[in-house]
Amino acid sequence: EQIYNRANVAGRRRSSIILSEEFVVLVENIKKDYEMKGFLKRRVQEGMDKTKAVRPFISAIFGTLREKNNTIMNFVQTLEDKQKEKKEAEVIKASEKEAELETEHKIVIEPKHVVNKPPEDLKGNPLKLSGERSNLVAEGLFIGSIYVGREGQNDRKES
Repeated sequence: EQIYNRANVAGRRRSSIILSEEFVVLVENIKKDYEMKGFLKRRVQEGMDKTKAVRPFISAIFGTLREKNNTIMNFVQTLEDKQKEKKEAEVIKASEKEAELETEHKIVIEPKHVVNKPPEDLKGNPLKLSGERSNLVAEGLFIGSIYVGREGQNDRKES
C-alpha cells in the first residue's frame, strides 16, 4: 500500500518515481522491516506456508500467506534491482558525457617536420664522424659486457 501511494504522486513519470530518493529509502525500509520482524526465519516461512491467506491474490495458485509474501517481496526485489540498473545507467551516461567533454576540449598537437642536421659539438662546429675506422683510444678496453675492438681485430687477422 505504501509503494502504491508513493507511486501515485501527481506530476511524476513512472520511471522517475523509482529513482526518487524518497522511494529508494522506502524500499530499503521495507526490506529492513521485513528482516527485523523475523520473516526470513525458517519456522516463520514454514508457518506462512501452512496458513491460508484471508484475501489471496487473483493469480495465487495455493492461496497461502507465504505465496502472498513471496509475491510482494519479489516485487520489492524487482524495484530494488531496477533502481540499481537505473543508477548504473546514469553513472555510465555521466562518465560518457564527461569523456565526450574531455575530447572536445583536448588540444591536438601536430608533429613538426624534423630535418636531420649534421652533428655539431658544443660550440656549434660540425663534427666529422669516423665511419668504419676503429677508435684507437678505446680499443681493447672492457666497456660494459664487451671488449671494444676485439671482433674487428679477429676478423682482420683471418682475412
